[in-house]
Amino acid sequence: MIQSKISKVVLLCVLFLVSNTLFAQLWMVDPLEAIYPDKNDVETQYKSWTLHNAIGMDAEVHVLLKLPIQSHFSMAVTLDGNDVSSEVLSKLIAVPVEQNTGVDSRTEQYLGKKNPDVIRRAPFDIFEVIEPVTASEFVSESVYSAYKITIPRSKLEKKGAYKVHVSIKGNDISYAGNFHIKVYDVELPLAKDSKFFYTNWFNLSKMESQYKLERWSDNWFAMLHKYAALMAHGRQNSISIPGELITYKNGTFKLDEDKMLRFIDVFRAHGFKYFESAHIMNRGDNDDWGDAELKVALTKNRYYTEHGKEDVAQLITLIKNFTTRNNLTNNWLQHISDEPTAVNAACYKDVAKQLKTVFPEIRIMDATNARESLAGAIDIWCPIINDFQENETFFRGRESKGEQVLVYTCLIPGGKWLNRTLDQEKLRQVYFGWGAAHYNTGGYLHWGLNQYFADPYKQSVVKHHAPGAAANNFLPAGDTHIVYPGAQGPLSSIRFESHRLGIEDYDLLQLLKQKNKQKYNQIIAELFRTYTDYNIDVKAYRKAKKQLLKALK
Repeated sequence: MIQSKISKVVLLCVLFLVSNTLFAQLWMVDPLEAIYPDKNDVETQYKSWTLHNAIGMDAEVHVLLKLPIQSHFSMAVTLDGNDVSSEVLSKLIAVPVEQNTGVDSRTEQYLGKKNPDVIRRAPFDIFEVIEPVTASEFVSESVYSAYKITIPRSKLEKKGAYKVHVSIKGNDISYAGNFHIKVYDVELPLAKDSKFFYTNWFNLSKMESQYKLERWSDNWFAMLHKYAALMAHGRQNSISIPGELITYKNGTFKLDEDKMLRFIDVFRAHGFKYFESAHIMNRGDNDDWGDAELKVALTKNRYYTEHGKEDVAQLITLIKNFTTRNNLTNNWLQHISDEPTAVNAACYKDVAKQLKTVFPEIRIMDATNARESLAGAIDIWCPIINDFQENETFFRGRESKGEQVLVYTCLIPGGKWLNRTLDQEKLRQVYFGWGAAHYNTGGYLHWGLNQYFADPYKQSVVKHHAPGAAANNFLPAGDTHIVYPGAQGPLSSIRFESHRLGIEDYDLLQLLKQKNKQKYNQIIAELFRTYTDYNIDVKAYRKAKKQLLKALK
């Protein structure tokens, strides 16, 4: 009899768990878990989820719904019993992934090899874009609908437990879920105080074409503030200066100081610390990678054989005078030429030497494709992560000379390497912060904030834009962008938010490093060992994050 009763209890428990997973129509999902509009592994999701956070961090959860297509429903969100629906809701929008990232770079078409390290085989759609909404009435448009709840840090200013309740109602629809937030007595450093250098290159022309804006108009500056605010939210703290602000006409260079200061002041207002000058040199109009002599970008003069040296002298004198007058010497980063190689390294070094002769305090920074041949010419190195990892001894040597090392990714590398493409785990974006902590490097650069070559809502994989690119040479899904154009301004993405989370982790880890170096090393080692060796279990990441917060109390 007792055994029979126990069996019934066990059966009831099993039935409850099954009904709570297989047949539930609402799930609270960790924002680092990939979700899709057509199919999802809902057996691993539940109606309640708990997040551990520091003071100064937003608290976020995704709400996944499975309803008949064209179902009308309302959604309400309360925080500790108070309605916050109009303040915290965003709709998640899916985008396509037409090809998978390649095993070494680009897409699988490039080498014709299958990449085993992707989250799903292409083609597929994935929830990606975050569109804030104030409405409470919705219509399901696909098998699964997805929403994001963001409880802002301003509502979580004290340590303690907070409860978010989510309910949806409609004809024959009534579901609910809970989001629990535990805030620790640990304060996240402000973005403006972050030790992590972070830049995404911003395409002004794409912004202007999307919103039909005239450059330098008041409406243009208003939209610029919106982009700066979103970048700052993502903890980006460096921005590239528009190249057109230094011009060449009738043998004279001119710097438009008024426009440059107004541009800089927009980003200063949002806490940016660094301003990157446009590249003053390049490989010429034909982008000749085999030419050892760099050309002055504005005049097209070759550095040695024409008037290149005179051009560079004028340019750097203009920059020195401007930055000195406006107290920007410590905030100015000077690019010479993008991705210098061993072929043009000698010329690059001569340009760098000339810059330092005129302006000794200037810091030279570039994404680099060479090492030993550039030694002594660069203050802030920015190698691709695989170049850094495979040649760490060299870069440690440069650090011993007082130089700084960042890393970057682009269409390279693929496979298991960390990157920001759409068919990779969200944890890969998070781990750029953990990688910087592990390797004690300074930050991260990416070329694609909004470098669209197609409508990013309809196409994520685009043909490589370089002249003469082979027919099978495509940029991987999402490589060109990390934010999206919205109706009223830029929209964030799940990848952008994941990257932000990793930078926040970096700043928390720096606090622990000062307090307990042994614990710091232990927690990092649980998740991250190299840029190709890391833990992709989201639950393991959340467990380590909880340990980090507890260690900082």
